Amino acid sequence: MGKRKKTPSKSSQPSSIKSQAMTDANALKLTRCHTEEYDSQLQQKVDAVKALIPQAKDAAWEVHASPKTAFRLRCNFQVWHEAEGEKLHYVMYDGDNEKRTPLRVVDFPRGCAETQRLMPLVLDALRGDDVLRDKCHEVRFHTTLRGSSVVVLVYNRPIDNDKNWKTKAEKLAKELKVVLVGRSSKFRITLNGDAPRVREKLRIAGKDVNLYQLEGEFSQPNGRVCEKMVTWAVERTQSSKNDLLELYCGNGNFTIPMSRNFRKVLATEVSKANTECARENLTANQVKNVQFARLNAKETADALQPDARPFKRLTEAAVDLSSLKLETLFVDPPRAGLEPAAIGLARSFDTVVYVSCNPETLADDVEQLSHTHDITHAAVFDQFPYTRHCEAGVLLKKRSGVDLSTVPEPRAREKKKSKRYAGKRKGKGKGGGQAKKGKVEEAASGGDSGCAV
Repeated sequence: MGKRKKTPSKSSQPSSIKSQAMTDANALKLTRCHTEEYDSQLQQKVDAVKALIPQAKDAAWEVHASPKTAFRLRCNFQVWHEAEGEKLHYVMYDGDNEKRTPLRVVDFPRGCAETQRLMPLVLDALRGDDVLRDKCHEVRFHTTLRGSSVVVLVYNRPIDNDKNWKTKAEKLAKELKVVLVGRSSKFRITLNGDAPRVREKLRIAGKDVNLYQLEGEFSQPNGRVCEKMVTWAVERTQSSKNDLLELYCGNGNFTIPMSRNFRKVLATEVSKANTECARENLTANQVKNVQFARLNAKETADALQPDARPFKRLTEAAVDLSSLKLETLFVDPPRAGLEPAAIGLARSFDTVVYVSCNPETLADDVEQLSHTHDITHAAVFDQFPYTRHCEAGVLLKKRSGVDLSTVPEPRAREKKKSKRYAGKRKGKGKGGGQAKKGKVEEAASGGDSGCAV
C-alpha cells in the first residue's frame, strides 16, 4: 500500500480571501512617487509644523527635502498565498479601508534601487520553491546608501531544525549577495553574514561615518534625509566647548558624528542590543571621547541628581559623572516625546538640540521648555515623502537668570492609542509579527516611525 498523501495544515493552505490589484488611488497613497506634487506637499508639512510651534516664529528655519524617488531603505511586505506558484504576491493595506483588502504590490518606486532589485528576485524564489515558500508570511528589506543589505524571511512554522530550508536559504542569500535572516517563533538565524545587520556609510558634514545597523532595531529609513538631519545637528553644535549628554542614542547615529564638537560625550540607551552595537560603531570610527551606558531617560536624570544612588550600569561602563561638564543635551525620542523626568533634566541645560519624529509631541515638549528656553533654530526634514509624516528639529538656548524653583513641574502626557495600531485584530502569529489576516503593513506610508502633522 502506498503512502497516504499528507494533507496541508489549515494555516499552510492558500487563503480564501483574494488579493486585489491596486487602484490608481491606492497606488498614489501607498507606492507611487507623484513627483509633480512633491514640492506643494512638502510646503504643506512645513506650514503645519510652523503652526504647531509658535515659539519658533523668530527662529532661523531650514527645510530639508528628500529625493523624490527611490528614497526608502527599509520596507516590509506581507506575503499573500492564494494558490501555489504564481498566485503568491507581496501585499499592502490601505489603512482607511475597513474591509482590509490585501492589495498586490507589483513594484515599489519609493524603495531604493537595491530594494527594487531584490523584490522580484525574492518573490520569484518563493514562488519557485516549496520549502522556501511554505508558510512564509512576510518579507522585510533593510538596505543602505553605500553598504550591505539584509533580507528577512518570516515564517509561521518552525525553521530551526529544517536543514533543507537552511540549505536553500543559504544558496539564495549567496545568489542575491545579501545577508539573509530567517525568523520563526522565538528563533532567528543569520545566513551569509557574521551577524543580522547591515553596514552603512553616511556622509556627515564633510566626513564619512561608518555605522552598523541591526536587523529588527530602529534605524532611519530615508538615508539621504538622515544625512541632512545629522549634519544639521552637527552644524548647530559647532561652537560647543564642553560636554554632551544624549538620551535615546540608539546605535550612535547622531552620537558619533556629533562627538567631534565636544570634549566628552555620555550617551544612554535602554536597548541592550543597540548599546552593544553603538560601542562597535565607536570602534569602527576610531572615536575615543564617547561612553555609552544602558539607561533609560528617567534613570539618566536620576543618576545626575546631586544625591543620586550608585548605578551599576554606569559603574560597569566606567562612567565618572564627576569628570563631565555637561552643557548640551541632545534628544531624539520615540513618538511619545519626552517623559517628565527628561523635561526636568532638559530645563537644566544651557543648550538643547531636539530632533523629533512627531511634531505634535515636539510642540507639547517645546511648550514645557519655553519656561526656561528660547528656540533659535528650527528645521523640517522630509523623511516620508507622499505621506502626512515628517520629522522636525529645534535648537533651544536657556535664558539667563531663570529661577527653576518658579517653573511649573513637568507634566505627564496623556497616553493615546496610536492610530497606526487602531483596528489591528487581536492575536499574533508566529515569527514575531501579526497573523496573516491581522497584519497591517504601512512600510510605504511612513508606518514604522513616520509622524503625522
